[in-house]
Amino acid sequence: MAPKRARDEEPATGAPDKKKAKHGFRVGPTNLPDGAWKRKADKIKKELITKAKVKKQYTKLKAQKEAEAAAAPGVPVGPVLDAHVTKEDNSNDNSKDKEQEDVDAPAPIHPSRQILLEKGVAVKAARTEQEQQTASEESRRKETKGEEQKEEQSTTTTKVADDDEPYVPPPMDPNMHPSRLPKRHRKPNYYEKELALAEKKKKQAEERAAEIARREEEKRQRIAEREKYRRQMAKARQPGARDGKMKLGRQGNLLLDKVKRIVGQ
Repeated sequence: MAPKRARDEEPATGAPDKKKAKHGFRVGPTNLPDGAWKRKADKIKKELITKAKVKKQYTKLKAQKEAEAAAAPGVPVGPVLDAHVTKEDNSNDNSKDKEQEDVDAPAPIHPSRQILLEKGVAVKAARTEQEQQTASEESRRKETKGEEQKEEQSTTTTKVADDDEPYVPPPMDPNMHPSRLPKRHRKPNYYEKELALAEKKKKQAEERAAEIARREEEKRQRIAEREKYRRQMAKARQPGARDGKMKLGRQGNLLLDKVKRIVGQ
């Protein structure tokens, strides 16, 4: 028989409630397919777990520090942060007093930093000296080149005046940099390939048209020859007016021409 229902006043005598299995917290639905949404949900869940662990560890450390501070004699009981703040305030006050005393005193430089600064100054001085030397050399070269060009121009003008010949410019300097040489830029033809293709197609079309015209002319000639042969043969087969007989001589000549044409082909 089934057990009777217990009264409300009396405690239940049945089996105790089973403990529900603890499941971890869930982020998003559990039936997500493998993809971007599931990866995103897993990432959020991992971040929440790490944050909770860090928070739990922080609370443990804070409680431990507070217990140590309370056990130490002569230290007021309170949060660890307040103790640190008070210590920092005292140290700041002392440091401010020292700073006010040492305002005029310059801060000492580390030896390695001093060496690096000296090296940097030496390198800068060497660079500036080298730049000045290169600039002076370039100016000298320009001056010498200008003088040489003037001398060449004067010599060429004197030669032209003496010989009454057209002026010929001096040859290009082989030592001149390629960027300074005069460049002849070819005018760009943006439709070169298209024009060449069109010209090729035009030639092919003209060749096809010429071939078609030649075949048509040959066909017309053959038709004309056949028509002429038919008319001549019909005229030769007609009976004569005098004796009413066929003209075999004409037929023979026509047949002979036909045989020659066939043999020649």
